[in-house]
Amino acid sequence: MSKTSSVILIREWEAQISGSGCCGRLEGDFLSCDGQPAAPERRAVMESMGPLYRELRARLGGNADIEVVDPRNVSLFFLLLRDFWRFRVGLGHALRTLARVPVQAVVVNGRIVARGKWPEAEEVIAIVQRGGSAGRVAQPV
Repeated sequence: MSKTSSVILIREWEAQISGSGCCGRLEGDFLSCDGQPAAPERRAVMESMGPLYRELRARLGGNADIEVVDPRNVSLFFLLLRDFWRFRVGLGHALRTLARVPVQAVVVNGRIVARGKWPEAEEVIAIVQRGGSAGRVAQPV
């Protein structure tokens, strides 16, 4: 029996104001100014991740655990530790992943496969199908 792959999409939550999960968010229209989001760059990243998330969910289904996590949320650290252990990520790769976690990234099976911009869904799906070995990391342009 094969392990279910893990895909972690890291991006800031628009309403996140601290490092915790549910307790550090403000809900509703509080974070808007003149009807516009108070943090438009976060909103843009959130909206641009939507198609990637929907495509991964549709194409991978039950073959991957897909998580969306704010980089300030302490649960990210524990999700990464789980994946390091589960997918036998070497110490060097694990330390590089922990040291290089940006505010926008894709992590597959404990390894960063994209940073600073969202990759195409096909690229992430191919990495998942290969078992999580990325070969290269997509960098921002």
